[in-house]
Amino acid sequence: MKILVFEYVTGGGFSRECIPDTLAAEGLLMLKALLQDLSEIADIKLSAMLDIRFADAISEYAGAIEIVTIDEHQSVLEIFQKQVERCDAVWPVAPEMNNILFDLTRMIEQLGKRLLSSSSEAVAITSNKLETFRHLIQEQIETVPSEPFIAHEFQPIGRHVIKPIDGMGCERTFRVDDAEDWALVKSQLGETPYIVQPYIDGTPASLSCLFNHGKGWLLCHNIQRIEIKDCRFKLNACRVNEPGVNENYQALVDRVAHALPGLSGYAGIDIIETPKYIAVLEINPRLTTSYAGIREALGVNVAAEVLRMPQNQPNVPPIINRSINLLIDGDETYAN
Repeated sequence: MKILVFEYVTGGGFSRECIPDTLAAEGLLMLKALLQDLSEIADIKLSAMLDIRFADAISEYAGAIEIVTIDEHQSVLEIFQKQVERCDAVWPVAPEMNNILFDLTRMIEQLGKRLLSSSSEAVAITSNKLETFRHLIQEQIETVPSEPFIAHEFQPIGRHVIKPIDGMGCERTFRVDDAEDWALVKSQLGETPYIVQPYIDGTPASLSCLFNHGKGWLLCHNIQRIEIKDCRFKLNACRVNEPGVNENYQALVDRVAHALPGLSGYAGIDIIETPKYIAVLEINPRLTTSYAGIREALGVNVAAEVLRMPQNQPNVPPIINRSINLLIDGDETYAN
């Protein structure tokens, strides 16, 4: 089986523009973790698209993986389509913004190739935070109240979070506590559609999961260390496989799997935890940063388990059980 890996940020999606440092660091971290897992599986040939600026970043795979480099003069989507046509299966990792992940996923489906991630139907819902909120509410899943953000109607009374309707991670996400904060934030919003949510004072966390035809398996619970500076959110670190698994986590995964049967392979659920309840913030139908720590934390090759599906149930009990800190800054992302 020949598998194409396309991590959008490092794979040429930003070939004609500067790449935000945090996105570059997180993208490279996920790419290297996925390539490591896939390279250890027998009877697989790997190819990966790579922005020429990252040419030295995965030099350890030189000769073992077919690398297709992209520069600023090439069309990344045209090359992606050609590479998809040459492969048996594709593992896309891309941001939800501007329908990027949806368009890539639909192209893979239309070309009749095996998709190693969630369906375009699931991506269409989860890429839009307002649609996700409405869908989860209909399924009676606890989630953070969300509504369209209308700047001229916004009243900066009480703490609010303003975020892009299709944003990725903490990019362009703001907390507004008062009129002074609002004066700082409103000039930075631009024309992108946003949603507004009440700010909930709790612990930001995530669940790393596997999904298959309406069933879900919890891999681990992760704690996110988020900084708010000048009203902006920034992810500084993630503690993968935080000790003390709450039985409610698997119950939530089960309910999300039932609500979104198109979720497939690896996906992440971002949550906010308080002493009284757990609420879903968003669902990421793709690899998340936490993926990079799972192998070291659990001893499980998640990519191998994804390839076992949909015919077989994944085997996910941890071989080892420890916590891994993923530290993220503008220059690098690493574990300790």
